[in-house]
Amino acid sequence: MPNSDIVNIPSEETTGDDGFTPVTTDEGKLQQLIEWLEEHVPAYSYTTVMSPMQGSPEEIQSLRESVNDRGARVPDAIIHGSMMVLGAAVNHSSPYLAYASGSVDFEDIEVGNVPVRVFTPNNPTGAVVVAAHGGGFWMGNGALRDNAFAPNMAALAARSGAIVLDVDYRLAPEYPVSASSDDVAVVSTAAASGALGLSAKGARPINADNPLVLYGVSSGGHTVVRASSKIGNDTAVALLLVAPALDLRGAPAAWLEKYFGTSDDQSEEVSPGLYAPQTPLRVHVQSATKDTVVRPATEYLSKVREVGGVTSNSKFLATHQVAVPTVQRQQITDAARFILEVTNTERDLPGDPAGEYDKEAIDRENEASWGARPE
Repeated sequence: MPNSDIVNIPSEETTGDDGFTPVTTDEGKLQQLIEWLEEHVPAYSYTTVMSPMQGSPEEIQSLRESVNDRGARVPDAIIHGSMMVLGAAVNHSSPYLAYASGSVDFEDIEVGNVPVRVFTPNNPTGAVVVAAHGGGFWMGNGALRDNAFAPNMAALAARSGAIVLDVDYRLAPEYPVSASSDDVAVVSTAAASGALGLSAKGARPINADNPLVLYGVSSGGHTVVRASSKIGNDTAVALLLVAPALDLRGAPAAWLEKYFGTSDDQSEEVSPGLYAPQTPLRVHVQSATKDTVVRPATEYLSKVREVGGVTSNSKFLATHQVAVPTVQRQQITDAARFILEVTNTERDLPGDPAGEYDKEAIDRENEASWGARPE
């Protein structure tokens, strides 16, 4: 099964009779980038590595490090590939370079026995985010966390003004998947109680007007949804989920037993998206229009609304693993807007500093130049 998550189920049906997408469209450009990665970047094969079902702890860790090291090279490959196959008319800066370079401090701490990286932006707004990386429940830490997830969390801190706590939670199969949400819940409770001293960094008290925002990507989305049920109801939380793996129905029974300790693919521990939260929540989901790894979170959002919660959803042109840099920056800005809104904080969100060209204007100029050519 892919490392990102478990079941390969299309998020949306494809269109077109023959599956052909012109490369001049945004969809075509994304497909062109993916094909370039598949052909020219051996590290991109990390997306096809199967989750380990057996082996000694040392063997599993060795495989994890190998996959993480390969995945850690893919963000740079996406930028390089975008420049190679999509041209330089659009600036292909990563979210980190566009928003966070030189404007965010970080430090590594431990909360209990849980390692946490704290990103503090210049002029913090007072909001606090607790973040969980993805990786199919078994990887995504180490080099991949350092080179892919952490830079995006720095960008999110800079763009939103929130202090971001990146949790290096325990992974399966050495630990049950429930350990990941236990770790996130421990960090969240400590942050909300004031035990981490975040007020000295500019954090405001966590309350209904300034809820703790739990941010999770892919399997990390599953982790923070489960963690939200383990935090006391007196702690105000909101959820920001990126392509979350909330519905694992259809996953192999043997894998479920190994990772979750149950073969019931409809249990709340395995598929939390089938259940309503204990209290009304504000939930925002970012989904990828070309995602074939996880099911869309529409059922979970419906459950949230059933108990009086408020939901929103943004869609981006991306697969589960790949988006062009422009879209990556849009995703970070969209997340920042949600954080600002839900925490009632303020921060200017100027236009994308990386800059983009006006495609329609250039097309018109090209067409005019073609028309001006002599017969």
